Amino acid sequence: MSQKVNLINGNFITLDAQCPNAEMISVVNGKIYGVNALDHNVESIDLKGATVIPGFTDAHFHLTNLGKQLDTLQLKECKSSLEVAEKVLKKSAELSENDWIIGFGWDHNKWQDPQFPNADILNSLPISQPIMLNRIDGHSCWVNQKAMELSGLNVSPNPPEGGDIINDCILLDNAMNPVQFIIPKPDEITVEKWINLALEIIAPRGITNIHDAWQDATTVKVLQKLSNAGKLPIRVYGMLGSSYPKLIKQFFNDGFYQSENYSIRSVKAFIDGALGSRGAALLEPYSDDHSNCGLILITHDEFEKLTIRCRDAGFQLCTHAIGDRGNRLVLDAYSRSVSDIKNHRWRIEHAQMVCDEDIPRFAENGIVPSMQPSHCTSDMPWLTERLGDKRLPRISRWKSFIDSGCQIPGGSDCPIEEGNPIFEYFSAVTRKDHKGLPNKGWQNQEIVTRLDALKMFTTWAAYGEFAEHRRGRIRPGFDADLTFLSQDITNCQENAILNTQVLGTMVAGNFLYNNLH
Repeated sequence: MSQKVNLINGNFITLDAQCPNAEMISVVNGKIYGVNALDHNVESIDLKGATVIPGFTDAHFHLTNLGKQLDTLQLKECKSSLEVAEKVLKKSAELSENDWIIGFGWDHNKWQDPQFPNADILNSLPISQPIMLNRIDGHSCWVNQKAMELSGLNVSPNPPEGGDIINDCILLDNAMNPVQFIIPKPDEITVEKWINLALEIIAPRGITNIHDAWQDATTVKVLQKLSNAGKLPIRVYGMLGSSYPKLIKQFFNDGFYQSENYSIRSVKAFIDGALGSRGAALLEPYSDDHSNCGLILITHDEFEKLTIRCRDAGFQLCTHAIGDRGNRLVLDAYSRSVSDIKNHRWRIEHAQMVCDEDIPRFAENGIVPSMQPSHCTSDMPWLTERLGDKRLPRISRWKSFIDSGCQIPGGSDCPIEEGNPIFEYFSAVTRKDHKGLPNKGWQNQEIVTRLDALKMFTTWAAYGEFAEHRRGRIRPGFDADLTFLSQDITNCQENAILNTQVLGTMVAGNFLYNNLH
């Protein structure tokens, strides 16, 4: 594409109050140059009525994990534990005796018998390889006896701190660490392969930017190399994993990293687990497990020290919190650490279950709820059993947050969810599954307006990474990061939203994906 171009005959949703709608824009050297101002001396592309929005941003993504999962045994569609075992047995024939069998995506909540599998299912298979199969939420895994032996894990009455072992084979949260520690770490070549696999499917979904929610030293090194070589096509906002103290210390000493397409100024931590594996920390026990209130994955002192270190280094802290108790603990710690700091924009990732009295504390303390709408619609079939009717209004409180003054960066948590912004948008504005159920939406008091939902994946996502001065709107001087759609998702029929096609994805004035005709 030329360095200068007019985009004409489009339906531009600018999200810019100064010029909310436009029919044409000009792009010069990767920036929006003019709105409704045609330059007759340069090439024009006729969009033929296509809708153009600021480029979709996924504010909670796992780039390397997506590529890794594409490269491992896929278990999302399995309908039973036995079907999983059949896939494992078939995979074992392709590997050597000492190779690990790694899988991803099983979800017992979707099985005909929604129970955690027992140890005999994998242990009875006639194979010698160690097995680790990650559950869909990434907060538990299913292993065989060989993996347990190699990792030194014992089935005992005393589970690891911040973890648990169920049925002698299901490892929850911190109990996964010994197994993860002994699995051979991927080298730079492998990580680069995974990143490139992920990038291949991101652009056709209209995504121009991701917030990559857990990076280790190898991932950082590969992304820096790709960015410096001009081979990182999308924008990536990196969150350093809190489990890598040397990496964090290096960045705290050196300061923010900033290149054209890759930046690092934040740290990701975990306070609790997930609702699907009953690891999310609750104020009251689970309705289907009365002895269980979930898990806290980091000690009070460790988390307090992390908040202080991030504050003193000026880094944004982004903490995973799912349960109502988990969210309250993070709110308490954040409020103490940054009470005198303005515009810190510390984030709670997911903020999935929050009590009435804690909603106002987000905006009052400048805390940003970073949320993934499809988590609500994926979890809703089993949440009544897990939480009981009384606590359901605490789930995915998007409208409550917005009404209280919060800007919500929207994401998908891909590869836990599909990583499709149209799917996330649909969940936000309907609270329905893809069959249109329930008819009026699940806990529909939290449905978001069409424009607010669009802001979640554009304007507010930019705010979540301190980039609102250059992205998230179609405005002169902003980056020419644009997504081209087959229809206007802000006013089409609700049941037509999921039929929306991505026609183009542009970053810095260059088409990464172009299906415009």
